[in-house]
Amino acid sequence: MILVVDDSREFADVLSRELTHRGHAVRCAHSADAGLRLATQDPPRLVFLDLRLGDVSGLEVLDGLRAAAPGAEVVIITAHPEFSSAQAAIRSRVLDYLCKPFPFSELDPVLERVFPGATGEVPVEPPARPAGVEMIGSSRATQQVRVLIKRLAESGVRAALITGESGTGKDLAARLFHASGPRRNGPFIEVNCSAIAEGLFESEFFGHERGAFTGAVTARHGLAEMADGGTLFLDEVGEIPVSSQPKLLRFLEDQSFYRVGGSRKVKVDVQIVAATNRDLRGMVEQWAFRPDLYFRLNVVPIVLPPLRERVEDILPLASFWLAEANAQYAKRIHGFSPDAEMALLACPWPGNVRELRNLIERLVILGSGNCIDLAQLPPEYRPSPGSADDQLTRATTLQDLERAHIQRVLDRVDGNKTKAAGILGISRQTLRTKLEGGSQP
Repeated sequence: MILVVDDSREFADVLSRELTHRGHAVRCAHSADAGLRLATQDPPRLVFLDLRLGDVSGLEVLDGLRAAAPGAEVVIITAHPEFSSAQAAIRSRVLDYLCKPFPFSELDPVLERVFPGATGEVPVEPPARPAGVEMIGSSRATQQVRVLIKRLAESGVRAALITGESGTGKDLAARLFHASGPRRNGPFIEVNCSAIAEGLFESEFFGHERGAFTGAVTARHGLAEMADGGTLFLDEVGEIPVSSQPKLLRFLEDQSFYRVGGSRKVKVDVQIVAATNRDLRGMVEQWAFRPDLYFRLNVVPIVLPPLRERVEDILPLASFWLAEANAQYAKRIHGFSPDAEMALLACPWPGNVRELRNLIERLVILGSGNCIDLAQLPPEYRPSPGSADDQLTRATTLQDLERAHIQRVLDRVDGNKTKAAGILGISRQTLRTKLEGGSQP
């Protein structure tokens, strides 16, 4: 088993997927304490250890790792290479010292030394998507999104646009898109477009040559070059300044660019997956987003529905994150009481999937028993007495549960039966029949 200890979830996910594709079992931890717990529970043969874990130096964690897994080899990884820390790592007898971002080819000698004779390939047909990239849920809406993402990814399309409310899992959808297509073995580079200043867009995306501007003491690869052979995920693409959008459009057209201060055209093979929670079509009408860039990205729209429209996914998602949080915090909470489950189903989840995940993590951190019950939920997640949500949690028969759920959905769409039927996944006629079959809920 290989353990990756890195406080950057994005980098840990990229490295984990690469190692998984090579046929290795991988576990990830995003803090020093979590890494030590996982190493104690299941001693690894190889550890990739970030040099900086928040306020803790990775070198300070080495002694604990060696005590927990005395036979493990350790590779230091860092985005802040310093000669002194390299010397310390050598003195601590680590196997290697890699500077992020590093090409995956640098993993070959490391893996060969720890797993001699391994081919580095999975002995069976590679899965459509590597382990660790899952879109949990059995609702019709989720199934439709999964099928659409797979079809688009397998087509090799160069650009795709994912839209949806904040917290619906657009980053996960982008990772699934990458993992389902022909570039799955390449890098997945994620960038928050809202964090890039207007004047730095070209340098960040396309890199620069030494001396291109004040402070450019060395040449630097940009995000597009780092993503060569893989996927560049542009989160919050609607935040890219209008003045910078033509540069992105030109890159999308021919997959080539010049580094700032450079005279040689650089050609890459990159897939662009963009995501936003903003109304890009409305921005186009207001000239806040270029129409040609919008239509170039929006070939086949991928729209992620809010969690309130896919109620069937709530409990599977809650169970998945409960297991994940148990492993992260060394807890043994086995599930939810029936009334807690009903309360989760009754919540409107304005923060969508992200809100549910944060709640489950909070419950695990603070929980002390072996089951999460209604009393442990924060007050805002408990139904008000007499409300439709309260009726849902108190339902004792399947018929009562169905009636209460239908009423809850109707309440939230102001009685619009067509919209309610769409959310419930049934026809309007079926909804009418259920409402007329006995007393109306």
